[in-house]
Amino acid sequence: MHCSKKLILLLTTFLIVSCSSIPVSIDDDTLVKLERTACYGKCPIYTVVVKKNGEVKYEGRKYVSVKGIQTATLSKESIASIEAKLMKTKFLKMRSNLDSGSWGCFISRTDHSYIIIEGSVKNKRKAVSTYLGCDSEQVETVFELANYIDKITETSEWVESNTTHKP
Repeated sequence: MHCSKKLILLLTTFLIVSCSSIPVSIDDDTLVKLERTACYGKCPIYTVVVKKNGEVKYEGRKYVSVKGIQTATLSKESIASIEAKLMKTKFLKMRSNLDSGSWGCFISRTDHSYIIIEGSVKNKRKAVSTYLGCDSEQVETVFELANYIDKITETSEWVESNTTHKP
């Protein structure tokens, strides 16, 4: 009986730890990666990656004005402003995975998209996946951060204007 309690505790701990974070795919040279995913409707699907040296790489997939890869360059001031925004939003303290049915996702609505942001703050990297259908403070913060990244990187050149509507 004693052994089975240890096994249950071990499995429970494993499940909690395995669900608490998502893998980080960015390298040391990346400041931030923003990905907007599909929804039931025509939500723009794209990724934008900002390197610490100012290089920007956009990849439009679906429901965007420009599909494929586009590049741009940001100033040092723009890079610093994104880094400051990551710190101001306490990005490193956000829940890694806010999903429908998970703790912190109250009264979720269906058919929404996810915003996935991977960032590097003070040499610490983190990935945050947030379902926009959740009724949570993190949704608003992540949505605002994503729109800020879009504004600084000027993705509006490549993405239709409907990405900035509130969930």
